[in-house]
Amino acid sequence: MDGQLKNLIRVGRVSSVNPAAGTARVAFEHQGIVSNDLQVLVPQTLQNKDYFMPDIGEHVVCLFLPTGNQEGFILGAIYSNQDKPATADSNKPQVRFADGTWIEYDRSSHELTVYAVGTVNITAAGSVNITGDVNITGDVNVSGDVVASDISLVNHVHKENDIGQTTDPPQ
Repeated sequence: MDGQLKNLIRVGRVSSVNPAAGTARVAFEHQGIVSNDLQVLVPQTLQNKDYFMPDIGEHVVCLFLPTGNQEGFILGAIYSNQDKPATADSNKPQVRFADGTWIEYDRSSHELTVYAVGTVNITAAGSVNITGDVNITGDVNVSGDVVASDISLVNHVHKENDIGQTTDPPQ
């Protein structure tokens, strides 16, 4: 029984991933073994679906069923001397991607920041509503209408100074 308990929780490094199955294999270097495919735990999988896969080489904690090395789960990644947290501020939850893109929410200033190395696409079946000041750097391509302070970019008209009639909307 002691041998079974000793091997229930292990720390290793991901050696391969199967993104379609949501599984990964983990190498336990001090034991010289590699696990079978292990399910990667995520917060939700039924109606709401989360998807996160560990990277190859990621330092992870695994939980095995008492039946042996064949069945188990990757509980999550852990920080180490080589893999440090993305931020040292507990008020700023953050996600950083390998290409340099990052998303951060500052709970103390109530500010959400998204820094994208590439293109940002926002698609909505309905309207996209933005309330507050908007600061945009870079090109913006919009299909549909933009309304700012109740003025439509697509349907706005101007009063003609000379004859007092309004212009047609932009085409």
